[in-house]
Amino acid sequence: MKLIHISLIITITFIACNRHAAPTAAAQTTAPVHATEYKDAAGNTNLLGKTPRERLTQSPFDTWFNKNYTDYTIDTNTANQLKPLLKNKQFVIYMGTWCGDSRREVPRMYKLLDYCGVKPSQIQVINVNNHDTAYKQSPQHEERGQYIFKVPDLLVYENNKEKGRIVETPVATLEKDLLAIADNKSYAPKYPGTAYLINLMQSPQWMPTKATLEQSAEQLRTFITNWGELASFGRVLLTGGETDKAIDAMRINTILFPAEPGAYNYLATAYIKKGNTTAAKECCQKVLQMQPGNQQAIAMLDRLNKQ
Repeated sequence: MKLIHISLIITITFIACNRHAAPTAAAQTTAPVHATEYKDAAGNTNLLGKTPRERLTQSPFDTWFNKNYTDYTIDTNTANQLKPLLKNKQFVIYMGTWCGDSRREVPRMYKLLDYCGVKPSQIQVINVNNHDTAYKQSPQHEERGQYIFKVPDLLVYENNKEKGRIVETPVATLEKDLLAIADNKSYAPKYPGTAYLINLMQSPQWMPTKATLEQSAEQLRTFITNWGELASFGRVLLTGGETDKAIDAMRINTILFPAEPGAYNYLATAYIKKGNTTAAKECCQKVLQMQPGNQQAIAMLDRLNKQ
């Protein structure tokens, strides 16, 4: 695989990746939408699945939703340019009521869309899980194939095709980012390195050899500066049943961050799911060489040795 300047690849990525069809649009259902509610280990109420806006304005979510909606000041100059471009768009917001970024950004998104006259039927909100066994998943799996590895994630659709997305937080401002997407201007959201890797993995030519993974890591090195980014992406792949791709992403993560025990722990978890106990043990042993008291690696290695 030839090495290509990544700025060109990033531009291509957001053309190639934005092919996903929208989940079933809110406008296409007449049945009431009711999110699943559950309490986490700390006793906090959270939501899962398709969520009506009204639920977010009610207790216990109103404490942050209403405040962040009211406190946000819209850039009206940019928003006025945006208004006519949103009439034929659909919006899907993936979020987590457990997520601080979602609590801050989703009320702001709603306030901007309200200002622009976007109808409720154009907006669908889907809450996802943060539990290890259902990481970034909804009960109905609307997220499947969308690669939702950070939330909130605002996806913009036109004619049932994705035009772009704002991942976690805006690059410039919410108004300017959304205008760039709606007006077909060049736009790359946060985490362009992961977007590039998604594009590579979707290619029929993707062959995860050691050399390919090393070349990919070199392309990503400038853009991925925290090991947690690919760890999060790998977890999404793993819980979504794409174990081989999860292993590829996590192997690249260990190439980029060879001194990070956590990267090897996640890779060990992926190998365990794959059934490759030898590779999983090697990862655990690598962690313990770097950090002899790492309890996660000790526990995994103990379980593996008992098999």
